[in-house]
Amino acid sequence: MRWCFVSPGCTSTQVLAGDTRSSGGAEAQIAHLAAALVGMGHEVGLIYGDGQTQSVSQISGVMCIAAAPAWRFPASLPAFWRAMDTLRPEVLYARLPTDFLWLMGLFARSRRDTRFIYALASDLHCTPWTAYDHKKWFHAPLFSLGMRSTDVIAVQHHQQSATLNPHLRERSAHVPNLVRSVCEHPRAYDTTTIDAIWIGKIRSIKQLHLFLDLAEAMPSLRFAVVGGFDPTESSMLQEALVQRIRKLKNLTFYGPKPDDEVISLLSKAKALVNTSRAEGFPNTMLEAWSVGVPVVSLSVDPGEVIEQQGIGFVSRTVTQLVQDVDRIVRTKSLNQRCGELALSYVRRQHSLEAVCQALERALPGVQLGRAPDQERRDPIYGSQLNRIRRQE
Repeated sequence: MRWCFVSPGCTSTQVLAGDTRSSGGAEAQIAHLAAALVGMGHEVGLIYGDGQTQSVSQISGVMCIAAAPAWRFPASLPAFWRAMDTLRPEVLYARLPTDFLWLMGLFARSRRDTRFIYALASDLHCTPWTAYDHKKWFHAPLFSLGMRSTDVIAVQHHQQSATLNPHLRERSAHVPNLVRSVCEHPRAYDTTTIDAIWIGKIRSIKQLHLFLDLAEAMPSLRFAVVGGFDPTESSMLQEALVQRIRKLKNLTFYGPKPDDEVISLLSKAKALVNTSRAEGFPNTMLEAWSVGVPVVSLSVDPGEVIEQQGIGFVSRTVTQLVQDVDRIVRTKSLNQRCGELALSYVRRQHSLEAVCQALERALPGVQLGRAPDQERRDPIYGSQLNRIRRQE
């Protein structure tokens, strides 16, 4: 089959090329799924960029065309249409809010053999007025028009479907996020050197300061932060966080790291802590569970899987967060049990096979074929997981 992914900016192409240090979850998921489909024998294209330049290259088997549209460059709109026409996709796939979803929908409706699927990347994207935090009067109506032009809206969990407008809910379908590889056994509790780890792009909505509060309140535990600052955050906020980090002797700041090093650090941790106000289905949670690390989340529980599956805790208050982290870190039997359940969960629900089956249900008539062995097809995780297994 022919697939066309649309991802504004350059981050998805960087992930395809192996540089995962600055990627957000949505851009990474696009790249991972695109590469996986190539591995299954499909023809895959990716339209990216900022509307300024046009070029064509091939990265990891994906035909990458710099032709994403931008209002500042009117010529980029017909160039975007030509790029889609060149790729002749049977499935057109977008994942991030953009003013040009309606143009993708128009293209799909003008082609009898093209279907347009838009995948939600955050709970905030379920409604147009929460998808943007600037110039809502302009962006929200365009986003709403784009959502209505889709054939399928892919949701990450059932709560997103329930939040959608009833007219959009009728075309929603559950398509889980992809975890590319799962370790055979949970990482060994007794070999861990980090008690609690925080991973993510540092921006206000992620509330890193609450994790720093946690480290300050629990001086006997070892904490770690992995991630870089979002360039849109104010320099004042960045400097305030940096100063706090430097004062915490029980916390190590690693900065942005590629996926293989993130997995290595996770395999040394007893728990992943999430302090975000809002998410979709965090990749960091999937990565933690893929090596058997439980998650303690302040408020985010995508589809209520953490509590229903018994793979961590949802604290809901900062006071309870301290208690839950202390319990999951210090209680070996509880930690190991949650880790085993986590591995079982991601293997069942977030493997490439599970994602392909969900896409086939969402797009009747689409046949994706059999997913190849995960370790063999994944150059980033495969060797790392083998190394972790040898240590157990």
